[in-house]
Amino acid sequence: MKFTVPNDNLDKHECPLAVIKCVDFRFRTSDQEFIEKGLGFADFDLYSWPGAAKAVLRQNGFKTEFVEHIVSVSRGLHKIKKLLLLWHWDCGGYGGSKSFTDTSAEEKKYCQDLQAVKDILAKELPDDLEIIMAYSKPVPQGLEYQTIE
Repeated sequence: MKFTVPNDNLDKHECPLAVIKCVDFRFRTSDQEFIEKGLGFADFDLYSWPGAAKAVLRQNGFKTEFVEHIVSVSRGLHKIKKLLLLWHWDCGGYGGSKSFTDTSAEEKKYCQDLQAVKDILAKELPDDLEIIMAYSKPVPQGLEYQTIE
């Protein structure tokens, strides 16, 4: 089978943003829309891993390999200026929402882990690379995305 898709990006070699997010298919389309329309980034490098970058907290080889890819590929080749750490509600990497006593406990844990991952990566990545943190949660209209300062 052959399938052709138009692509206007083949001559581009730089993008402003890299994103690490969970592999969960339920959030792929919404995450893309948030990044493009909510944050204003049409082009970005995408790293997708179960639990997003939660594995950084285990201080294993994941952190080292992830940092190497960000520095050599996204920063070195694509000249990114920002890194987005994107978490989502009901993440299987945390055992899902059922693993928390309530929604505020879940939100608190995600925010704590986002900050911890940001702090770890900030020590390893170039000083001028801005790290943005965000997560999504369900609301009656769909998903609400929140950036964290």
